[in-house]
Amino acid sequence: MTHSPPASPPPAHALRDAGGPQDAPADHAPPPHRLHTSSPAYRPAGLLPVPASSFTSAITRMLLASDGSTTLLLEALTGGPISVHLQSLTDQPAAGMPGDVRALLQLTSDATVTIRRSLLHDHHDTPLSRNEVITPPSTPLMQRIATDPARPLGLNLIAHDIDHSRHLRCTGLARWSANQRETASKAYLIRAAAIPLMLVWETFNPAVVPRGHHGPTSDPATRFAS
Repeated sequence: MTHSPPASPPPAHALRDAGGPQDAPADHAPPPHRLHTSSPAYRPAGLLPVPASSFTSAITRMLLASDGSTTLLLEALTGGPISVHLQSLTDQPAAGMPGDVRALLQLTSDATVTIRRSLLHDHHDTPLSRNEVITPPSTPLMQRIATDPARPLGLNLIAHDIDHSRHLRCTGLARWSANQRETASKAYLIRAAAIPLMLVWETFNPAVVPRGHHGPTSDPATRFAS
């Protein structure tokens, strides 16, 4: 199903049209950069959980454990600007999404989410990460950010001065390519105060981000069977 913006965004996900989240009372605003253990873990079907601390490369551990902008970290790692190559943009009924996705994004049964799949490339056009982003219904501004084919989502949030925080849900291994080579991967929730903005799943190119880790190895087809 091709992308078409939802007709009427629900109040639960409303942001100010000017670009920022609605102010939440100070007593109820969650502290930034903290894992909310009461929320679902959110593990995408293709992500095998492995602690970030078990990876042998400091670069990989930094990327997986960070609660900051992955794009800015990749810019620092590669020494140049990062571009986005949009692969697909589709809408999907919330009713067909996994329960952890519906809970984290506070989706109603009749909602429609936008699913964006893209690749981030460095200034030499080397692919750095493969990204899947699930965005709930929101204001026109958030829809423009979610569907913008020219700018990475994190940089778009920063450019529009949207105060947000990232909450890590899972780190581990996922397939990078069709030959099932496994590599470092992470999934996290982006929130503005109490409002969920998007779920992000990032898988890193093993040619750029080292994939070595401490732990048993086995056939990838068996490891990712679930």
